[in-house]
Amino acid sequence: MKIALVTAVANVLVIGSVIAGPETIVRERAKELSNQNNVRQGVTPPTQAPQPTPTTTPATPAQSAPPKSQAVSQFEADLGAIKANDPITPAIKQKLAADILAIAEGSKPAAPAAAKLAEDLATAASAKPLDPKYRSRLAMELDAILNPAKYPKSNPTGIFSDIQATFQANGSDRKQAVAISEDVKGLH
Repeated sequence: MKIALVTAVANVLVIGSVIAGPETIVRERAKELSNQNNVRQGVTPPTQAPQPTPTTTPATPAQSAPPKSQAVSQFEADLGAIKANDPITPAIKQKLAADILAIAEGSKPAAPAAAKLAEDLATAASAKPLDPKYRSRLAMELDAILNPAKYPKSNPTGIFSDIQATFQANGSDRKQAVAISEDVKGLH
């Protein structure tokens, strides 16, 4: 009797997971689409806390992002220098990897992880250069991942999703956007 009951429960769980499979995929795709729409509409990225609605007399100044460091600005400039269909040379990849490592003010990420991200970023930028507003957003999000003390209210999971959505909104294919997001996770 117990074996039959255990078998029946196991069958119900297996069947339930099979049936729930497509629903999970649809839900994840809907989240991705929502994230892409947020990026396109300029919704506040997960590196910043949502701004409270203004009152007649604000009690405290609004929380804003820290000022952009020289390393972040250099990363943006170097990524922006890659034009469509440019050949990706080892020098370009090394420069981007050095920029990524320079953004980290505390402990540095592993050099191979930075090199992998630099390679994927260079490939994506050569296929479809990032719009300046997306480059700025990406740079701020990398800064938040590499320097979590500067952004105490940031949400790393939201940042990874936002990076993927940023590249997809810019026109990169999903596979490439996911790879870049995973590379950023590798830095964390």
